Amino acid sequence: MAGLHVLLEMSSKENDAFSRHAAGLESAEEAQKQATEMMGAVGGVGIEIEEDAPPIPMFAATAEDDQALSAFALGLAGSTGRGKKTKSHVVQAEVSRTRMGELLEAPDIQVWPSSPMALLDEGAVAFDLASSRGGVDCRPFRPGVDIATIRELLGVAALWKEGAQGQNIVVGVLDEGIDGSTYPVIGGFARPNSARQPGSAPVTSHGSMCAADILVAAPAARLYDYPFLGVPRSGPALQMMQAALNQFSQDGTPQITNNSYGFTAGPSAITDPRHEVNNFNHPYNRKVREVVAAGIACFFAAGNCGRDCPSGNCHPSGIGPGNSISAANSMEDVVTVAAVNSRHERVGYSAQGPGIFHAQKPDLVSYTHFFGNFGPGRPGGTAQPYDNGTSAATPVAAGVGAALLSAFPGLSPAELKELLMRTATDVGGSVGWDRDHGAGVINAAAAYAQQRNAMIISSYGGGASGAGTA
Repeated sequence: MAGLHVLLEMSSKENDAFSRHAAGLESAEEAQKQATEMMGAVGGVGIEIEEDAPPIPMFAATAEDDQALSAFALGLAGSTGRGKKTKSHVVQAEVSRTRMGELLEAPDIQVWPSSPMALLDEGAVAFDLASSRGGVDCRPFRPGVDIATIRELLGVAALWKEGAQGQNIVVGVLDEGIDGSTYPVIGGFARPNSARQPGSAPVTSHGSMCAADILVAAPAARLYDYPFLGVPRSGPALQMMQAALNQFSQDGTPQITNNSYGFTAGPSAITDPRHEVNNFNHPYNRKVREVVAAGIACFFAAGNCGRDCPSGNCHPSGIGPGNSISAANSMEDVVTVAAVNSRHERVGYSAQGPGIFHAQKPDLVSYTHFFGNFGPGRPGGTAQPYDNGTSAATPVAAGVGAALLSAFPGLSPAELKELLMRTATDVGGSVGWDRDHGAGVINAAAAYAQQRNAMIISSYGGGASGAGTA
């Protein structure tokens, strides 16, 4: 059926939603059974349930309901999710245009778009030795640099000297998949007997690039692979966010998710009040808030639609300041990461604030255009000249987060974000937050030193305040 991809949300109350959803992810037959039961009388001709996609439990009716989110998150880690009551479930479906009007008017169902997503790298990028002007690196870009240069800029040696290399921390990578023969994939989403297992993607994949870049700052971290069920839409991304929550409810991992993707805002997004870009209460945006409330820090790429040299994926309506950071990537709860090169020049495609949902976006900038997965002698070879896009900058920042959590495991997502922003290095000629660089360039050494000192003072009863010292 050539219809519209949608998410159909229906009210429901359930106390064992985590195990039920996990069972649906494990079995395509169980997924289909659950979705069919959920659809009930609204199914039939003109509605085709997406294969392999169980109903997704939602625990807050609106994204603004902080009380519901707090109640949901309380004691979740290690609880298997028992006793967490749902408000609704979301079913992925394809709906004919003839049924859409009927569904939109139905009093007991909400219809949301399941929109395509873009992976936020720049593809094949040309470069030469030409100087950039005005502190912006645009096509042709400066040459890439090696990992050692990025590690020195981050100051990770200070953390590593104290043994903080990301050990005991798991980062969930929501992407197109990771090569597990090259990178330390220890789990994620998989169905028995499926060809798409965690770690089964090629080393040239976008997810493999993200995996390599996490390990720049956190070489001892381990990875979960959540590959969108092979389809880059908000519905499958929603499934993988819930899969991360399922795992977190069992053992408290992953502690971080990396999200190097986003929506390209075009005319349909701007004019549709239900779209992920515009609507804070879209199920995908609500699920991200659930994930952060549970205790998982979410790092999101700012996007590649900066004014100076936007990606070819960008629609004119979504380019430049105030237009280029949207959807969950612009939510206050997440860490939104823009990009600079090794000379601290903003890469011209790096998206600019203010954000659609939260004005002060991006939160900070991190490094891109280096030899991580791609480049001379690197695992991905020269399929791309170097790791690039805000897609690369984001996992570098997530790796810094993992290294810090290995040193200070009590940091909440909000505390980790505040620490990273407070210790970022000002660039761009301004003091404090600005639309191009957020709070500044991520600085692992400064974050570690400041948090360590705060902990020492607190332990001696000095009363100093600081993230994670309460």
